[in-house]
Amino acid sequence: MNDKVVDINSKRDDVRHKRKEQQLKDMKNKFEKALPTEEHDPKQKLLNIFRKKPQK
Repeated sequence: MNDKVVDINSKRDDVRHKRKEQQLKDMKNKFEKALPTEEHDPKQKLLNIFRKKPQK
């Protein structure tokens, strides 16, 4: 008999993981395009989103 074992589920999991990572990257890019900021630090970008806007 052949001693080689192929685990199809692990390959499927890898493909799902790569797809989710790609979707996350796409979502981040869309979010950045929707709310562009001049900050380059990701933490500062998030802080700027939640700051209160000055009232007139």
